[in-house]
Amino acid sequence: MTPATGPDLACFGYLAYAQVFGVTAYPAANSGTQVTQIIPSLAGDAPIAALTARQLGTRANLVSNPVSLDPAGLAVLHTLDTIGVAHQAVPLAMSGPGTPQLTIVTDEAGTRTWFAWLGTATDQLNAADPTPLTTARLAYVDCYRIIDLAAAAAITASQAPLLLNLGGDPLSEAVASAANNRHVAYVQTNLDEANADQADSLATALHERIAADAIVITLGKHGAFARTATGTAHVSAPSMAIRHTHGAGAAFSGGLAHAHLRGAGLAEALHAACAIATAHCAAVRHIPQQRTHISLVKEDLP
Repeated sequence: MTPATGPDLACFGYLAYAQVFGVTAYPAANSGTQVTQIIPSLAGDAPIAALTARQLGTRANLVSNPVSLDPAGLAVLHTLDTIGVAHQAVPLAMSGPGTPQLTIVTDEAGTRTWFAWLGTATDQLNAADPTPLTTARLAYVDCYRIIDLAAAAAITASQAPLLLNLGGDPLSEAVASAANNRHVAYVQTNLDEANADQADSLATALHERIAADAIVITLGKHGAFARTATGTAHVSAPSMAIRHTHGAGAAFSGGLAHAHLRGAGLAEALHAACAIATAHCAAVRHIPQQRTHISLVKEDLP
């Protein structure tokens, strides 16, 4: 394989502006409730993974759809540029279809519900420039079912080891086929905390379809579980007051990628990723601007 000449990490996925609304409890149908907090963020997972990795010192590049030059798009561009993530999100024209947006509602019981307007983002991914994926040291690809054909194309274009994020979706045949005979460092997905006992069976099923170095299942407060060809590992999440769970898996991915690129072994990388994801969920400030990750995980990294 030709040595990488580009960024440390290239992340592929759709880009959107998001707002996280906190409520004490979900209201009944045809009624309402008071919002207790509003936290601006980005979505989907690829942008947050890139932001997290960049905050930790990794040179990160985001391969995504462009945004529009509306207030949401300007906020997205400001966040990426301020934190230093290279990207291709600037639109080619002043007018556009509007920046994709997500509204996420969370309550004190840990329930998370999202409402997405993606506009033309999924179609625009097919026209994204894959060059960073061909020159990076590690390529992260969101493999949601809604973008599985674009994800498969990104996997095919990439020449780096892969971190494939299913985001809780089933593994599609298109993604599995594209990943065949490729070096897949990690396949990451998640289970609800109540289903944590299913982690081993899910990891085993995924490993049978993709021969990744490690299948990683994030489990919320229960930490993360991993299966390799030779065994399993489980690490716990730090105990910390949680304000939201939006982007937890993406922050985990960013931390996992950073640790991997620094040469950490699986157990070290999982510990670091869990610490980073927990810090992300405890963030007091705007999600993309939180900069406390590195101080919380510096002892977990080699």
